Amino acid sequence: PLSDKNSQHPKNGFSTQNIIGMSPQTQGIIRLIDQIRDSSVDVLIQGESGTGKELVAMALHYNSPRAEGPFVALNCAALPDNLVEAELFGIEKGVATGVDRRIGKFEQANGGTLFLDEIGDLSLTAQAKILRVLQDRYVDRVGGKRPEPIDVRVIAATNWDLLAAIKQRTFRPELFYRLKVIYVQTPSLRDISEDIPILATHFLAKYCKTQKTEPKEFTPAALECLSQYSWPGNARQLENEVKRLVATVRGKMINAENLDDAMRSTPRTSHEETADGLASRRSLPAAVEKLERQLIGLAMGDCGGNKQRAAQLL
Repeated sequence: PLSDKNSQHPKNGFSTQNIIGMSPQTQGIIRLIDQIRDSSVDVLIQGESGTGKELVAMALHYNSPRAEGPFVALNCAALPDNLVEAELFGIEKGVATGVDRRIGKFEQANGGTLFLDEIGDLSLTAQAKILRVLQDRYVDRVGGKRPEPIDVRVIAATNWDLLAAIKQRTFRPELFYRLKVIYVQTPSLRDISEDIPILATHFLAKYCKTQKTEPKEFTPAALECLSQYSWPGNARQLENEVKRLVATVRGKMINAENLDDAMRSTPRTSHEETADGLASRRSLPAAVEKLERQLIGLAMGDCGGNKQRAAQLL
C-alpha cells in the first residue's frame, strides 16, 4: 500500500519512502523498485482493486531514467473497442467530418511512461494492436500516411488472473509475456494485516490535516478491529473509512464503537486461535514470526509510525 498520489512531486521523484508498510510483501516492492531504478524495462502489475497498482507504477516511473518525461495513464476498462486506435495511436484531421488532428496516448508518453490500467479488459483485437506497437515501437495514426516512431516504457496493470484468462482464450499469451519483463504483485490488505495500523494512522494524520480538524488517535481496540477486518476494498476502502471517521467523530480518540458495524463484527483472526489450531497449520517459529509482525504493526500504529517510540513500547 502507498500514500496518496498527491504526495508525489515530479521534480523530486516519487520517493519509495512514501510506500507505507513493514510487511515482507510491501518491503519487497520497495526493494524491487530500487533494484530496477536504472532500467526502463516494461512491467506488469497484478493485484486486486484498491491495492495501489497505479501508485506502484508512478513510483517505478519517478525512480527511473524517465523521471523527467511524462507519465500518462489510461484506464483500458473505459475504452470502447471502436475508439482504441484513435485513443492509443491518434487520429489525423479530416478522417471524418469535424475531426481534428489528435495524438494518442503512446505519443503523449513519448520519452516517458505509459500506464495501461486494467489491460485485461481489452478485447483480443485491441490486445493485438498494442502488441504490434510494443514489438515495432511505432504507431500508425488513424488516417495517417506514415508511421510515427515512439520511445515509451509501458507499465500495465490488471486485477485479472491473466494466466487463467490465457487458458480461457481471452488474453493473448504473447502480449502477457511481452509485458511481463518485470512482474509485481500488489498484496491484498488481508494478507498484510501487520501494515493496517500503520496505514490507518497515516490516513488519519493526512485527513485530520486536510479537513483542518484537531489531531486524532485510534484506541488500541479500534486498531485491533481494523487489523482483523478482511478489507474487500483493500487500502482504498481503509482510506475511505478513515476519511469518514475524521468527518464524523468528535473528540480526539476514535474508539471501536465509532467503526463501521462490519468492522466491529469481524470474526477473530488466526493469530488469536488456539495453540492446537496454529500447530495444525504451521510450525511454531512461523507462528511466532507472524505474531511478532502483527504486534510490531500495532505498535507502529499506536506510535504514529515512529519506529523509536514503537521499539520502546514493545
